[in-house]
Amino acid sequence: MLVALALAPVSAAGQSVVDLPAEDRLIRADFEEVYRVGSFDGEAWETFGEVAGAAFDAEGNLYVLDRQSSSITVIDREGMFVRTIGGPGEGPGEFRMAMSFAVSREGRVIVLDLGHRSYQLFDPSGAFERMVAMDFDSGVLRVGSFEPYPGGNAVVQAGGGSVQAVVTRDGAPVEPPTTRPIELISLEGDRIETSTIAEGWMPPPDQGGAPTEIEGGGVRISMSAGMPRTWEPSLLVATLPDGGVAFSDSSAYTIKVARSSGEVTRVVRRPFEARPVTDRMEEAEKARRLEALESGDGPRMRMMVNDGGGARSISPEAIREIQEGQIAQMRFYPELPVINSLNASWSGKLWVQRRGEGLEESGPIDVLTSTGQYAGTLAAGDTEVPDAFGPDGLAAFVEEDDFGVPIVVVRRLPAVIN
Repeated sequence: MLVALALAPVSAAGQSVVDLPAEDRLIRADFEEVYRVGSFDGEAWETFGEVAGAAFDAEGNLYVLDRQSSSITVIDREGMFVRTIGGPGEGPGEFRMAMSFAVSREGRVIVLDLGHRSYQLFDPSGAFERMVAMDFDSGVLRVGSFEPYPGGNAVVQAGGGSVQAVVTRDGAPVEPPTTRPIELISLEGDRIETSTIAEGWMPPPDQGGAPTEIEGGGVRISMSAGMPRTWEPSLLVATLPDGGVAFSDSSAYTIKVARSSGEVTRVVRRPFEARPVTDRMEEAEKARRLEALESGDGPRMRMMVNDGGGARSISPEAIREIQEGQIAQMRFYPELPVINSLNASWSGKLWVQRRGEGLEESGPIDVLTSTGQYAGTLAAGDTEVPDAFGPDGLAAFVEEDDFGVPIVVVRRLPAVIN
């Protein structure tokens, strides 16, 4: 049974506030496995190098983007190969730098290809349709993950690993944004058109920090004081089947639900408080990152410089020194956000993953409806949030086997949480 604790109208803003109980009602995560694909010595189509995302269409076909092969593999609901879309190359329908992708329910595939500076569109049969050029003249460029908008002629982009860059035009300064917009990107024409669905709150900049100077291998890097701090609350966004969005933009357990018009109609809350960040927590996080760097599990970087004598690569030793300098000068947000991730299932249920007891641990996953009804909680460690939701309870999880080979496991979720 789905239960909400309290529903209080807020007439001044046209919103309702739903307060959910603090006590978890656990749901078992014993999902049926349907099939798995990915193998070191399997067929060529299932030998994945770097899985960058997965998606389903309404027929239950699974789409897997492999950045290493610059292609998308399509697999039917029985786990059998259907087709390959794209491939490395310079021409239309080929990928130079495929960053992310989305699949509409009708089967249209949309690929953000930064190398071509465009979105590439493919029809449900996998045939190339056209390119839609990105907008480099707006002053602010956002590149990252996105989700399909109903109909397949637009995408919703915000949060979820998106990168924002301020671009100058004819040398004129561009004012940095003061909010974090959730954007609807139209793909109807030859060039994208962007509008704002909703505005997410942006944490105030770190007023006490100064620009960071980091040196390594004779290279000096200056980083702005306005860079995001560690544990600064992300803008987390989930697109709903009707074109609305649910989003979290602060460190509290607060989820806002907006119509496609941008009007926030509902706020869903649970009484969990953000934890204050202490000096001990900051030192522990720095130590954790240094340990990951030493073991080879830290972020991998490749850097080029041009000092007037032509472009040259920075040595791995210099990059290591720069990374150590970044860790030593990390800045921290004053509290740990409660919510770690947010996603929406095929039917529009919200999967809200809370932060675990450890600084970087994933915690329990709450499942709610967009109207604020509480379905229950999946215990920490029982499951991850699926990388893709599909029809009939299908869900895809991108994992690795015992040898570190990427695999995609498709499981079936019960109706109460799908």
